[in-house]
Amino acid sequence: MTEKSKLSADMILVGKQLPVDVYHRSGMLLVKQGHYVLTPEQKQKLLAHGQLDNSAKAALVEKELRERRERQEQERRQAASQVLNPLVELDQLAHKVNGLLNRYFHSQHFCSDVSHVASRLLTLAEKQPDGLIASCLLVPFNDYGSMHSLHTAAMLGILGRRLNLPAKEMHVLLCAALTMNIAATKLHSDLSKQETALDASQKSDMYAHPLLSSAILRDLGVDDERWHLLVQQHHEEWNGSGYPYGLKKEEIDPGAHLIRLTDVLTSLLVTQAHRAGRLPSIALGRLFKGEFSEFDPRFVALLIKELGIYPPGSFVRLANHEIAVVTHRPSDSNTKHPKVAAIRSASGEMYGEPLPRNTRTSEHTITEPISLKEAGVRPAFLLKIWNT
Repeated sequence: MTEKSKLSADMILVGKQLPVDVYHRSGMLLVKQGHYVLTPEQKQKLLAHGQLDNSAKAALVEKELRERRERQEQERRQAASQVLNPLVELDQLAHKVNGLLNRYFHSQHFCSDVSHVASRLLTLAEKQPDGLIASCLLVPFNDYGSMHSLHTAAMLGILGRRLNLPAKEMHVLLCAALTMNIAATKLHSDLSKQETALDASQKSDMYAHPLLSSAILRDLGVDDERWHLLVQQHHEEWNGSGYPYGLKKEEIDPGAHLIRLTDVLTSLLVTQAHRAGRLPSIALGRLFKGEFSEFDPRFVALLIKELGIYPPGSFVRLANHEIAVVTHRPSDSNTKHPKVAAIRSASGEMYGEPLPRNTRTSEHTITEPISLKEAGVRPAFLLKIWNT
């Protein structure tokens, strides 16, 4: 005789169909599957006298698990297809990454959490690349160490699309960029506020962090060897002066070289205690001249082509002396004429809302880049520019 077990209250819902056949403890069938339970009293009688076949119970549990997985997958797909305002989303991701990198052993699902951040960045890079670039220049932050890793991964997502890298390669590159400094996140934040050179202890910690980061990631369950390789090599230089291995050009993984390029660029754009942040156009120009390190000229050229001389989120002065924010890259290859919106008049008065300007006209041609501080605008004022 088939074994039976008691019904549970969550299996019987008033006004709903029974999901299983219900038997009396003598073995007699009481109510067939699909019968409606119409009253609370009927439910109580079934709970008091009814039993169900154990094989049916197992099938019901499996069905519920399958439906739950299907709902979760549907929710994941819906989330992937819905992109928030990129400035808002990057701010939310910044809080997430701050917790992951500064309190990593408190994360119960570290690998999947990092993977989720990488996926969101890739979605932004695909659906709203101009907004993502602008976010890296505009969204304020409190923790430089974690935000720098997020900026590096975001710019890597933009460059990876230009290089037409496979989806799997893009994902592991972004995961590595997000976690490359996990052993030195606080050190990077501290150094951003420090006006003096690194002391001996800080130098030692800095040189050790690629290998220590890899070791921490292994403890956190990361078993992708390419991920580890990229983290270990992200400070290697083509001329052999990098660390921790001092590898030569041909020994360095091209993906690690890409991470290093976006790592250097994003660090140049941020103001730190020992130096002011470079304007994007100046930082890109000096990168192109090889002033900061030796990079693959093809990668640098593509990065400049992708971001433009005046990237979205940067500020410019127009020929009529208005101050404008760059909103979108040009639709053609002429990087001197991006889309902009004026935010201040020639007299310095703030407009009620950003006003689109055509930079191909003589009146509104760009004359020079300026800083966010000089523009004197709160990023929140610019949010709606990248709503669609």
